[in-house]
Amino acid sequence: MILFNKSIRLGPKAITALIIFSALVFNSCSDKKFKIFSDPSYHNEVQKRFEARKELAAGRYDDLFKVFEDELTEAEIQGLKFLFAYMPLSDLADYNGEFFLKHVRASLEARDSMPWGDMIPETEFRHFVLPYRVNNENLDTARMVFYNELKERIRHLDMLEAALEVNHWCHEKVTYKGTDIRTSAPLATVKAAFGRCGEESTFTVAALRSVAIPARQVYTPRWAHSDDNHAWVEFWADGEWHYMGACEPEPVANYGWFTEPARRAMLVHTKAFGDYRGPEWVSVRDNNYSLLNTLSVYAPVKEFFVRVLDRDGIAVNGAEVEFQLYNYAEFYPIVTKSSDQNGLCSFLTGLGDLQVWAHDGQAFNYRKISVADTDTLILTLNQAPYENKVEMYDLIPPIEREPYQVSMEGKELNSKRLKEEDSIRSAYEATFMQETEAFELADKMEIDRESIARFIKLSRGNYDEIENFLVHIPDEMRELGITLLGQVSEKDLRDTRAYILKDHLLGAAKYSNSTKFTEEIYQNYVLNPRVATEMLAAYRDYFQNSFSSEQIMSFKNNPQNIIAWITDSIKLNEKDNYYQTALTPVGVLGLRTADEFSLRIFSVALLRTFGFPARLEPGTGYVQYYAGGDWLSVTYDKDPGFEIPRGMLVLKNDPSNPIEPKYHIHFTIAQFREGKYHTLDYEWDMPVSDFSGGLSLDEGNYMLITGNRIPGGAVLHSQEFFLIKEGQTVTKTVSLRTSDKEPETLARLDLEAEFNTTDNESIKLSAIAGEGWSVIAWIDPGKEPGKHTFHDLGILKKELDGLGLPFIFIIPSEKLTESFKNSDYSNLPSKKYFLIDGDLSLLKKIEEQVNKSLRSHLPVILICNSQGDVIYLSSGYKIGIGEEIVKAVK
Repeated sequence: MILFNKSIRLGPKAITALIIFSALVFNSCSDKKFKIFSDPSYHNEVQKRFEARKELAAGRYDDLFKVFEDELTEAEIQGLKFLFAYMPLSDLADYNGEFFLKHVRASLEARDSMPWGDMIPETEFRHFVLPYRVNNENLDTARMVFYNELKERIRHLDMLEAALEVNHWCHEKVTYKGTDIRTSAPLATVKAAFGRCGEESTFTVAALRSVAIPARQVYTPRWAHSDDNHAWVEFWADGEWHYMGACEPEPVANYGWFTEPARRAMLVHTKAFGDYRGPEWVSVRDNNYSLLNTLSVYAPVKEFFVRVLDRDGIAVNGAEVEFQLYNYAEFYPIVTKSSDQNGLCSFLTGLGDLQVWAHDGQAFNYRKISVADTDTLILTLNQAPYENKVEMYDLIPPIEREPYQVSMEGKELNSKRLKEEDSIRSAYEATFMQETEAFELADKMEIDRESIARFIKLSRGNYDEIENFLVHIPDEMRELGITLLGQVSEKDLRDTRAYILKDHLLGAAKYSNSTKFTEEIYQNYVLNPRVATEMLAAYRDYFQNSFSSEQIMSFKNNPQNIIAWITDSIKLNEKDNYYQTALTPVGVLGLRTADEFSLRIFSVALLRTFGFPARLEPGTGYVQYYAGGDWLSVTYDKDPGFEIPRGMLVLKNDPSNPIEPKYHIHFTIAQFREGKYHTLDYEWDMPVSDFSGGLSLDEGNYMLITGNRIPGGAVLHSQEFFLIKEGQTVTKTVSLRTSDKEPETLARLDLEAEFNTTDNESIKLSAIAGEGWSVIAWIDPGKEPGKHTFHDLGILKKELDGLGLPFIFIIPSEKLTESFKNSDYSNLPSKKYFLIDGDLSLLKKIEEQVNKSLRSHLPVILICNSQGDVIYLSSGYKIGIGEEIVKAVK
């Protein structure tokens, strides 16, 4: 069955009287108070799960549940019970009942005070206004702060207009910039004034919910045509769901730069907190949440089935089935399902290629499929790990379609507003501590100017916390404090409080065994507050005061005593931390329950607290501590003397590769465990030459995946299965498959066309184009696709400079903001030019030749020779454009 729902794109001008009438009747009966849930069966289910959560969090009972002794309304009780009933471990561990009550009261206040409040049905309010969490961000009180800023600004608007206006407010506060994978809290994102798409959308959803507009973060976990993902916002207004780009206001709903990429997606989904019983397509239904599949809003879709059988042909109940999409050089499970008693499960997805992998924890089977050609796939679980096997196949994404033509009234007014909003944000950024002030601070403290200026600059709006930390460091620990700041990430500098940094500085010094290891080991693995990708938190002083003197002496004498205590004291719960936000170490100690990732962070934190260098091993993520000049892996369920048998893997670069392969871009290594292969987590972008010295790996089965993404988004893939034995060295060559297809001339570019430079001088393209190849790009520097392009080119600056290519960036005049400066792009290839295009007439001529709309889908990037023959053309959002240019020219 192929579905394609285009209705949401039409952007309703008005809602039918029937929908409004139904909502009003449902919510505004004269003597009926609003309820979070009115269905008795739903009430019983919430109560049942609420009681179970009280047992699970018994160690923090007073912190969480004494709030019910306050004088509460029925709606407040219902709201609190609903939140607790489905609350993930991280929130049970790290926050208290008063915090959640504030959120419940704020959501009810917004519903009561906003003119559309009584039109919101129970389901939409319960799942998309009431929840305090959007995804895996650190929690804060943004709901209350945002409500106070927004309520008067939007009160006079209708619901749809209000949602669009909230997005303008969001753009005043935050713009796009790539950051690391930890999601900052909404208030921290505002403080920094930028965030990646996951942070922008988390922030925007929080803002919409603060004024009682149901909202949710939707995302494609991985693109099919490009190595990346994206998140945006859906919001409910006047009876139906709409979408928009977070912090990227458009004049209308249901439009964004990502509209066309989303038409090539294989999944767009969102997480609904709690027991969702709404009408939308549910991909995965868990006890705590539902994953709603909204792909049919954006793209053509098809439902296909998988039937899992055992060796005897009998249906397998409960087999794990992963629907895997190639992205970042791995097969990423965009959805995981369980087979039913008939061995069946299904997936609604786009019309591209997937690998489907099924297993029962031991035996497995898999198949690469084209969804358009598949109705039912039968997989028999009869495979064991391969010791020596190579496979190659091409992976094709959904086809690129003719872009939608959207008529947007108010486009010029919107562009003007965007520039004004940029100015508002710039004015806020101007309040950050400047370099001269940072120098004065350094001079006053008699410490290195450049280091302090760097930390202050990176801290953005959090500069006062970094200053506070520096000022209050004891004189004798000042250099060590500066070293600590150098250990943490840029994002940590933007959202970490001074007391947390102080806790780590003083706590690390208290139980230091630094005489037993080098200064480098001490700084990186004892002093360092960061373990993995968690939010930094204070825990050292708390830990050092939470154990008896006998326990502390035992811990200090032998790190294995720490591991033994953890094994005996902390329960493992992999089911209930479904947002995958790490519990803080203090939270783990209080709850005495944790998921595996949080338990590993806790273990490292406890080891470091009592002076033992500890880390998560690169690649496997195993907990390790340093002793006797070596890193020893922690084995919770084995004797302390147990050693994991190991071998060595050496990787070499195939000299015929068009570019040196990099980890998580062109290749990955995966280890077989419990029926499937798990990608090893080595440093992003790490070139294959860095692996030539060898990797020490556990004995076992592995897979080497390579992929070469070609123009259009297809991937030339290979995967090699191999075995590593104890004491043996295995050498593998990383080879990228290449295409034999010769480039063809796609269009002819008029190089005599004239443009103005950003200095307002007239110039012809021919005057700056090279004798050989030139890259010409029409680009919007303020939008995320343009920023990704600049970033990708910057990564390969050395290689691109080596090719000697001129890069000519043409900015449509309406996209040029006052804040644009050529000097801000020093990371781009050296031979670069910035021009301004007033009417896009040259691009229109290219459109006529390729019979494709380009102007509304920037960036448009061409490679042409000195005669203007275009042999490469890319339009719209794409990651890895720099690499494509290198490979095309070579």
